[in-house]
Formats: sequence, C-alpha cells, structure tokens
Amino acid sequence: MKPRILIILACLMLIGTKLSAQDIHFSQYYASPLTLNPALTGKFNGLWRVTGIYRDQFRNSVSQNPMAYMTPSFSLDFSLLKNKLKTDALGVGAVVLYDQIGGLQTLKAGVSVAYHKGLDKNNKYHLALGLQGIYGNRNIDPSFTFEEELIANPTFQDDQFLAANNEAVNSIDMNAGLLFDGEFTDWMTFYGGYSFMNILRHKDDFIATPSGDAEFQTPFRHVAHAGFEFAVKKFLIIPGALYQTTAKTREINFGSTFGYKLLSKKEKTTTLFLGAWYRLDLALIAKAGVDFENFRISGAYDLGIAGLGKDLRNDTGARMPNAFEIAVSYFGPYGTPPTTDTYLFNPRF
Repeated sequence: MKPRILIILACLMLIGTKLSAQDIHFSQYYASPLTLNPALTGKFNGLWRVTGIYRDQFRNSVSQNPMAYMTPSFSLDFSLLKNKLKTDALGVGAVVLYDQIGGLQTLKAGVSVAYHKGLDKNNKYHLALGLQGIYGNRNIDPSFTFEEELIANPTFQDDQFLAANNEAVNSIDMNAGLLFDGEFTDWMTFYGGYSFMNILRHKDDFIATPSGDAEFQTPFRHVAHAGFEFAVKKFLIIPGALYQTTAKTREINFGSTFGYKLLSKKEKTTTLFLGAWYRLDLALIAKAGVDFENFRISGAYDLGIAGLGKDLRNDTGARMPNAFEIAVSYFGPYGTPPTTDTYLFNPRF
C-alpha cells in the first residue's frame, strides 16, 4: 500500500475515533485532574493549584508535521472554606483544553465545583461529588484537504462525510463525578472514583447524513479509576488502574509508580518517582517525576505495540506510533493555615 494512502487512512481513523468514540485522554491522567473527574476539583492540601500538561502524539510516524497531533491543557482550582467547614472543603476551578488531530481542531473550556465531605471525626475518610459545565468549539483548518483517494471513495459519499461548509461547531455539555478516599493506616491510602461524561449528549455537526442533516449525538463516556498509595519508610508504592468506555470502545490502563523520598539541607522533602504502565493491547508507558516543595513535575512516554503502528511499520518502515507528555503542577499554600487538620489526599501519578 502506498505511504500516502496509509497516512490518509491513519488520519481518517484517528478523526473518526475522536468524533464517535474515545474522548481526549492523557497517560498521566492524574496530572490533569479536572479532565479526569470533576470530583477532583479542590482535592489537595493548600489553597490553590495550577496544572499544565502537554501531550504530543504520532510524531514522525503518521505525519511529517510535528504539531499535527497535540493536546495541551491548563487548569486552576481552589480548595476553600476549610477553616469553617472543619473536615469538609469546597472546590472550585476552571480548565481549558485544546486538541489538534490533523486538520481537526477542538477547544474545550469548563468550570467545576466539588464538595468534599469528611466521613469521620479524625478526617481520614472523604467522599466528594463534583459537577462540571463544558463549552466546546470544533472546526477544521481551512488549509486542510483530503486527498483524491479519500474524496473518490464511495463509502464517504453514501454513508458518513464531513459537513461540507466546514463551519465551526459550538456545544454545551455537562460532566459529573464521585470520589472516595480513605487513609486506612499510617502507611496505606485507597482512592477510587467514577466520572459520567457527556451527560447532555450534545450533537456533533461534523458527522452528517447524505441529506446534510446532523444527527450524531456524542455518546456517554464512563470513567472508573482507583489505586493505592503505600508508604514504607522512604519508599512509596503507587499502583493504580483506569477503565473508560465510550460507545463500543474501551480503554484500560494499569501499572505502578514507585517513589523514593530524599531530604534536602532544609529538611524539606523531595520525592523522585519512576513508573511502568500498560495500556491494554496498545502501548507500554514509562513515567518519571519529582515532587519538590510545592512543585510537581512529571513526564511520560508511550510506546505503541499494536494496531495502526504495527501496520505502518510493516508496510512502510515508519516508526510505531508513540507519544510523550510533560506535566507541571504548583500547589499554593495558605496565607493563614487552617486551625484544624484538613488533610485531603491528592491522588498522584
């Protein structure tokens, strides 16, 4: 098969996936808390948290344009009223996300609110409920055109095809989430959450019937995530898993991250992290990171092992699909610390 045709089919496959199945996701899913679960809004110790993450996909394996497949995201959230609510807290925040896949560009912006309820007087167990409103804008780069092989394909003339006017499409939707965490012992914490995404099932006008009437509704997306954090002297062991499903697709991630605590001269803890994860049937994921005072910096590298990457490698000699991510978080401390212990476990890595 000609390399050009393979690239066209690859782009089409990815665009179709974005439109009708898998939503935007990150290998370091906890590094982007407000796109994972609205209940994570305000789920940290401190007053405010700013996070940024950048994902770069398929560099030099599907497209020669190094910026053709990228996803940056930025969020800011606050953990409020801890002095007044004792074991409870109120989280509010906002998130902006941009995704480019070939010529398809998606911008999403949302606001979140979450209530974190302490379940015991010692403040070791919490249950959080979060809600999120999302505005979306999707368009096609005017300079993006399909090749002759695709335009002439009768499949796209008779079944589904991109709306001819290529106008931007706006949408409004809603997400909701639950999160539980418990510090069962001094050295073991468990956390688990569930997100219900695309509750309003907004219409996506980029998929149209032959008559030109947009009828496609974005499917629900269900996300379950859970894990433990074990502390053994200077070592941390953080196993975890994520499962999400949309329409007829699913994604399963699982693995473990390991940390080692160092002490600086000022007795402030620095923790180094290394992790190995697996996206079922799709990719091996290596993770690394560091916590230093109020900063957290981490990175991930995905090595594709199946599917599109295998076909491209065998037929054209191209590299297997890969992706890398880099994420940075900063946790702003309180000007006046809370008068009571307001421990809020913050899932990480």
